[in-house]
Amino acid sequence: MSSQPIAARQQKEAGQLHHGALSLTGAVMQGVTHIAPTAGVILILQPEVQTLGLATPFAFLVAILIMFLVGISLAQLARFLPSAGGFYTYISRTLDARVGWFAGWINLLYDPFGTAIDLAALGYVLNAALSSNYSINFPWWATFIIGGIIVTAVIYRGIEITGRTQLILGGLEILILLAVSVHALISPGAGGVTGAPFDPANATKGSAVFVAIILAVFTFTGFESTAPLAEETANPRRTVPRAMLISLAIVGVFVVFCLWAMMIGWGTAHLSSMDTYTGNPVFEVAHRLWGPAWVLLLLAIVNSLLSVSVATTNSSTRVIYAMGRSGALPRWFGEIDRRFGTPRNAIIAQTILTAGLGLGLGFAMGPFNEFLMIGVAITVGLALLYILACVGVIRFFLTEQRRAFNFLLHVLIPLAAAVAVGFVLYHNVVPVPPYPINIALPLAGAWAVIGIVATVYMVRTGRTGWLDKATRVFDEQAGANTDVPPNDRS
Repeated sequence: MSSQPIAARQQKEAGQLHHGALSLTGAVMQGVTHIAPTAGVILILQPEVQTLGLATPFAFLVAILIMFLVGISLAQLARFLPSAGGFYTYISRTLDARVGWFAGWINLLYDPFGTAIDLAALGYVLNAALSSNYSINFPWWATFIIGGIIVTAVIYRGIEITGRTQLILGGLEILILLAVSVHALISPGAGGVTGAPFDPANATKGSAVFVAIILAVFTFTGFESTAPLAEETANPRRTVPRAMLISLAIVGVFVVFCLWAMMIGWGTAHLSSMDTYTGNPVFEVAHRLWGPAWVLLLLAIVNSLLSVSVATTNSSTRVIYAMGRSGALPRWFGEIDRRFGTPRNAIIAQTILTAGLGLGLGFAMGPFNEFLMIGVAITVGLALLYILACVGVIRFFLTEQRRAFNFLLHVLIPLAAAVAVGFVLYHNVVPVPPYPINIALPLAGAWAVIGIVATVYMVRTGRTGWLDKATRVFDEQAGANTDVPPNDRS
């Protein structure tokens, strides 16, 4: 009998996460499905073309370069600091536990809110597609509720089931959109196959280049979601950094290729007509190429948005659990279901937040505006986390891990990443962008201010028992030596 099922059962009975349950493939698919490449292409193509015009793929090339700088930096921390806390642990350990709590608070704007907007987008897309193509009016909120039930059930049952689900759904969505994209190049629209979309000189005159880039950055966020699953990943010091970069590379190539192909399929000679098109341009290309079989692409985006909802819930519940375990949040959040080895109370809280936020904002401003507004707010908050983590890399390897210091990896790349993210972030605040993106800025700012006030309050009132625990990684608690480089471990 294998020792792995026995160990898994012992961990569940002890109220622990299931250590070692996720393989490299599962970790990569966590990153890929969290990025949701198919949903990204289908939902973001038209807003990007309206913003930047023919040069839309160029914005994505810039975005993927920035994200690789960030990814390489985060991978350095993942090698030494495996923890369910993700950014919370990284920044607590490398900078200060108080800054880490603030980072954990900012992170609660990221994944917990992400599930809500992804399910809202799913409801919106399915309602629009069924209404325009089959005259079926299936309410977006009904899809939201059904999707929420599915996501919660999959997450609660354990990381093994979640990993298999992500592999199936993520693989299916990629294959379908890739097939449509290749067909679009074989049967292009007016203008033929051209490399003009990669030339920044072809950007629409007076376009908001930095708005286009931050929307592109938003498309690639999610690769770092492998970090909070470190305690459930086999050999996390090696697997998690590799999964981060592999998932980012896969999605980067896939998204840029598919965006370019969809523009070719639409026809670059009359790309301006996409600005005012009332349907979804990617669905329209699929209609032209595949006829009734275009519905496979609708299936792909349903898969994509369900997959990203599973991935965001995976990540958020582990961070909430880690903060509860350390005492940075009420300890109620740090409880594990003994049967499934999952963070039960964190999942319950996440489900309630998803329903309240997603349905509330969806009814107030429309599900797609909710997706755009919260999406940009999340990206602004995540940009702050990227910058803090990059600064943390520099400090960590100049102090605690001086023996492993490498000037390129631990100074130049994280510094370039922090500057690039900060530059793009600044130009999305000045000047103020249009509705609904303009709402995102005060939302992200207010969330940050609340986090700062809460941190100061806890420190001044002596509620600091969690400070030491915030810096620990899970194998330190078992007595492992975290100074040993990953490649030297058995």
